[in-house]
Amino acid sequence: MSRSDRSPLTRICAWCLLAVAVEVLLYVFYFAHEARFHWFTHFFVGASVALLTMSAVSHRTRRPVPLPLLWPVLGHIVALFPDFLFEAGIAHRRWMDVFLGHLSTHFIPGRNWTWYAVSLASLAIYLSSAGDHAPPRAAVSTSPT
Repeated sequence: MSRSDRSPLTRICAWCLLAVAVEVLLYVFYFAHEARFHWFTHFFVGASVALLTMSAVSHRTRRPVPLPLLWPVLGHIVALFPDFLFEAGIAHRRWMDVFLGHLSTHFIPGRNWTWYAVSLASLAIYLSSAGDHAPPRAAVSTSPT
């Protein structure tokens, strides 16, 4: 089967499965380190930055961004990158906040609930921005022909 023979739904499902698989692997990586707290914090922060970046790109290009599921996953990886360094033996330091506030994000009031709200707001901003540039739908005639 050639690439052009695949349906858009198949491609979307493949990207969804890839994004979920990467996130499951990242969660397993955090399993011994309070996974729910750390994984969610960095996911929400990385995804929020990615969604806001996607909104800006969508607004600038006047079209939805390509590979929209890849952006939040990459944002998550950037946000947790210091933890990969920590596993390699490099202790956390304040300079690691350049990775989307890696250390500071844990100390915001409301913790993950706050980041969850920020993520939802970021998603709403992106969906609004991407929706503004969606191609118009074909008019549906309700009159009999």
